[in-house]
Amino acid sequence: MPPLPPQPGSSTEPTAHRVPLSAGQERLWILDQMVPEGTYNVTECFRLTGALDVPALRGAAQALVARHDALRTCVDDEAGVPQGRVMPPDAVSIEATSHVARGEQELENLLTAAALRPFDLWDGPLLRVTSIRLSGKRSQYVVLLVMHHMAVDGWSGAILRREFWELYDAFACGRTPRLPELTAAYGDYVAWQQAWLDSEEAEEQLSYWCERLTPAPETVSFRAEAGAAPEPRPTEVVEFTLPPAAVQAVRDAGPVYGTTAFVVVLAGFAAALYQVARTDEFVVGTPVTDRPTAALEGVIGSFDNTVLLRIAPEPSATVREFVEHVRTVALHAFVNKEIPFQRVVRALGPARGGGAAPPLCNVAFSVEEAIDERWDVHGAEVAPHPWVFLPPARFDLTLMAELAGDTVTGRMYLDPARVPRRVAERLAHTTADVLTRLSTRPDSPLRAKENADD
Repeated sequence: MPPLPPQPGSSTEPTAHRVPLSAGQERLWILDQMVPEGTYNVTECFRLTGALDVPALRGAAQALVARHDALRTCVDDEAGVPQGRVMPPDAVSIEATSHVARGEQELENLLTAAALRPFDLWDGPLLRVTSIRLSGKRSQYVVLLVMHHMAVDGWSGAILRREFWELYDAFACGRTPRLPELTAAYGDYVAWQQAWLDSEEAEEQLSYWCERLTPAPETVSFRAEAGAAPEPRPTEVVEFTLPPAAVQAVRDAGPVYGTTAFVVVLAGFAAALYQVARTDEFVVGTPVTDRPTAALEGVIGSFDNTVLLRIAPEPSATVREFVEHVRTVALHAFVNKEIPFQRVVRALGPARGGGAAPPLCNVAFSVEEAIDERWDVHGAEVAPHPWVFLPPARFDLTLMAELAGDTVTGRMYLDPARVPRRVAERLAHTTADVLTRLSTRPDSPLRAKENADD
């Protein structure tokens, strides 16, 4: 990777200044106008036990926005061409609201309403704070941070949690925050990306994807009946926990199969798609959030890209052989992960399918480690809250697998207008079955006998 170009003063300008958007920001700005409000909102939810300092909450959020320029970047749309506008820190006013919840249902309603409320991308900022006191429970609060995906990615979550509560503690205690100095800003990444997109490497990556995805396979169909476009419905989630034998296969990913937990779980899910959706070839999208240089590793922003994994199961393959196939597909895809997804779409010009799913793929997959963090702040203890935000579906079906010690939990987020719940439940069952057989009978046929004649 080329080094970051110097951008002196990029995050400390005294007045608002125009900047180009990154490819990811531009894509999210376009998508935000095409889907239901709140679809690309992102949340971090916490449980606070003890005394809550509301002014310190606001101060921490204000300082976080001042520190990271992506959180105060608005979008101007002149003549149909979006352009970023970075607001100076002193011009940004953070919204921090407080409520009281009388019972679990009212808490759920307050959290959902706060999480779904859309952001104004023209005026910003792209972060707001809500605190909710639990009625009848002494010193019990829920704190919700809501961001727009244009300003954060999965990697940003860990940075945001760590810095927000350090800033909160500092404001509450009246001390100087202990945060590392940032040597780069999100604007530096945008400049790097623009330069990289003109490089020979970028051309080679685009050529790889054009060859890999031509002709593009059909998106996965989960409905047996054809008909008029289904009416939008709220996202549903199907949760499942892998049995011990399947978890063992995930734990054996490195020492036995020479790969990663990501590849092993993806192979189980892909095998389930092959069997349940009865498709011989399909594309699964997965997010990557890598930073191109060490200087950007502590920067909050939207660095993510969607990488497309084109998987073609061989009918005669064993479960072990299919894992190797998925491993090879992933290795080649991640070597070419920097080219923006929309550049690939633009080059191929595929027809857009129905629903909110992007062109080329309507199924997404990711693996993440469970969050096990605690913070002792001024007069209180803070821990992650288990509340799960269900935004409008971004894909027809998304599997998010969470690894936590000896437990692997899956959550399938589905658009119920396009994926019947019974199909998602069968996919969950088949994923667990394939991974169990990988552990107990790795040389058994990929397509199990009990599913061969379904």
